[in-house]
Amino acid sequence: MADMVNVAGSILIFVVCFCFFIRGKVHRTVVSMVGAGAMLIFGTIRGFYLQSTAFGEIDFNTIGLLVGMMIIVAVLRRSGFFRYVAIKGVKLAKGDPWKLLVALGLITGFISMIIDNVTTILLVSPLTLLISDILGINPLPLLIGEVVLSNIGGVATMVGDPPNIMIASASGLTFNSFILHLMPVSVCAGIVSIVFFKIIFSSSLRRKEDRIRKLSQLREEGSIKDKKVLLNCIISLSLVFSLFATEEVHHLKPAFVALLGATITLVIVGRGEVESILSEIEWSVLFFFASLFVIVGGVDQAGFLELIGRALTGVSSNPLILALVIMWLSAIFSAFVDNIPCTAAMIPVIKHLGAMGVDINPLWWALAIGAGFGGNGTPIGSSAGVIVMGITDKTSYPIDLKMWIRSAGVATLLTTGLASLFFILGFSFFS
Repeated sequence: MADMVNVAGSILIFVVCFCFFIRGKVHRTVVSMVGAGAMLIFGTIRGFYLQSTAFGEIDFNTIGLLVGMMIIVAVLRRSGFFRYVAIKGVKLAKGDPWKLLVALGLITGFISMIIDNVTTILLVSPLTLLISDILGINPLPLLIGEVVLSNIGGVATMVGDPPNIMIASASGLTFNSFILHLMPVSVCAGIVSIVFFKIIFSSSLRRKEDRIRKLSQLREEGSIKDKKVLLNCIISLSLVFSLFATEEVHHLKPAFVALLGATITLVIVGRGEVESILSEIEWSVLFFFASLFVIVGGVDQAGFLELIGRALTGVSSNPLILALVIMWLSAIFSAFVDNIPCTAAMIPVIKHLGAMGVDINPLWWALAIGAGFGGNGTPIGSSAGVIVMGITDKTSYPIDLKMWIRSAGVATLLTTGLASLFFILGFSFFS
């Protein structure tokens, strides 16, 4: 049984940190590092969260993936690749910001079905910032749309999101089964989100005619600074993507694959550029992630998520009601706490319900949807959101929490509500 003093203390530390994240007056990396230190000190004193456990909570696979992709993206940026694609994309869309939001969002969502959404956001966001700069528009609607559709796309397949991999391992559900049950929900959720963004961002995505007239003067051909480096970098990136997509065959961790690609890329650019490229790594993002893992790990180790799971077993024996409760609980917690520990806490609960004779097939799908869609609720609800926060901090458009809640937060409610409707009307399909 969880110690309530441990639970209350860990939740207090997390809530205080989250309040500072919202206020934004202290850099979130500093807040997360102080919070991680406070959580570790409190956990050590109380005896539930020791140093070895805390450092074990840090997902170095995610950290390594971020470092590797940041290096590759830095080289791509220097080669002029992003500027070339940005100018080309703006011309094809004829300078229409709305068409760009739809195109970039759909591309991001599709790639996230195959490759980790952190990698996708790291590739697409620099391109988005360049396009927004050319058009003279606020990039936040485009970036928010990309994050939301990235998380929605990740739900569609077994390999699209870490919680899905965990669920597949625990349940024995197959790759094709994930596509059959979750792809339709994800596609419909993506469509609903795009329609909603059309309404909510209508004033922010207006064409600026003075910028449109300048499009004819832009020459994408002159944007490429080093064709040889670009070609080699694309080959390296293709190798990385191929290894990501075939992980089930070779079982190489995404972090290893990304760092392998980064190593090849650094060899290509030569000795003189290495230090300069490494200086472009977003160290503040990496420290934020590591510290956040420690904070969330403390909440988990204190037994809070276990308490929620135990309480859930007493709700009902009706599989439909249980599925809806699990979906919404997972969505709420995933908006504020990383969806990986949330999923880890819910898996044994679902297994326990199965041992009691409850049909748990629909509960696995409900958990996958709730954990995936819920990550859009706040900027720190998903890794993709955190990445965008870090990128926009260095621009004139840092993440606006009110805009996020008004757009992505509402989209979370709409998509989770839509998924609930799927379950209510077609529950036998998920059973």
